[in-house]
Amino acid sequence: MLIAAGQDGPVGISVHVKEYTDKTVAKLDWRGDVNRLCAVAATDAVRYPLLSGVDDHDDTYFNARQCVRLEAELRLLAELSAEPEVVGAAEAVLRLTDLMQPAPGRPHHRLLVFSGD
Repeated sequence: MLIAAGQDGPVGISVHVKEYTDKTVAKLDWRGDVNRLCAVAATDAVRYPLLSGVDDHDDTYFNARQCVRLEAELRLLAELSAEPEVVGAAEAVLRLTDLMQPAPGRPHHRLLVFSGD
């Protein structure tokens, strides 16, 4: 979710997949708060080492190999969380990580980007 400051609240973390040519392939389709997802992960950096490292004020990049581990973290967080906001955000980001996997006709070099405000 990305909201301009001063309108409906603070700017949040947006997430998208891009190719190394800088072409955006897909953007997060979740209207909730990705910041909350990352904040919950940050409370347990041992269990969620990648998610806990997302910078809410800058860009954080994950390549296809890192996304394999990130997917496991997202699934675990969605399974253990009692917060619908966290579960929804995790599931939405998981849909983007699917675009990171090799597929026929798909460029091999893609990045999953968490863009902080």
